[in-house]
Amino acid sequence: MKSLATILAVAALSVTSATAQVISPVPPGPQRSEQLLRISSTFRTTLTMAPTQVVPDAAAQEAGRRALYAMAADECAALSEIFKSDCHLTSVQIMAFPPLGSNAQPANILNATANYELRPMRQPAR
Repeated sequence: MKSLATILAVAALSVTSATAQVISPVPPGPQRSEQLLRISSTFRTTLTMAPTQVVPDAAAQEAGRRALYAMAADECAALSEIFKSDCHLTSVQIMAFPPLGSNAQPANILNATANYELRPMRQPAR
């Protein structure tokens, strides 16, 4: 009789522990459709210089930076349209190539790396 009670108790415990381990098919956290998509893009522009200049002047550098910022903003608009997402430009890093003041030629190229976050647009509730 004791062995029958022990078997029933063990069977009841094993059933309880099995039902306590329910695995959800959807992982916790944001759903896939709401996850951020991160994209990086690189842009390049050439600064205008007079033939006698070794380094671009301040006006040329300012025009180059503005051109790169405009390219980064335009890219965000294109990404938003292509991916049907809200695009946020999170950072822009501009660097001269080669670094200004080095002897390597040409010194009139600016590179920019822009980082974006895309969040899927919310569909209107029906």
